[in-house]
Amino acid sequence: MIKKRRVSAPYREVSSRLKRLLSEGGVIEGSLYRADRGSTPRHQLSDRATGRFRSIYVPADFAPLVADWSARWAEAKRLMKEMSEIARSELVAAITERTGRRTVATPAGGQAAGPRKRRTAKRRSRS
Repeated sequence: MIKKRRVSAPYREVSSRLKRLLSEGGVIEGSLYRADRGSTPRHQLSDRATGRFRSIYVPADFAPLVADWSARWAEAKRLMKEMSEIARSELVAAITERTGRRTVATPAGGQAAGPRKRRTAKRRSRS
């Protein structure tokens, strides 16, 4: 059983930045873009749901607010990925310390092996 350890300083720092970011306002997944149709510009929020793209019309007066939400989503996603990398490296270090062996996972910043190559059966030549 892995003992619960104190959270490291880098993890706490990133976690604090994420909490501060989320307390500033809303977040929304998607990309806001401007589509010029006819004489007036339109704003659309686009994202992927269930493997398909979907778009939502955004009125012009809401566009700056939605752009801010979308930027906040991207930053939150980046911070969560950073937290995950820190936690992964701490886990690898704890396992290595406990067992004395390196694990398969590489610490953050290390190079992981590429995907395995598929073996294909050799075809017999027809003579």
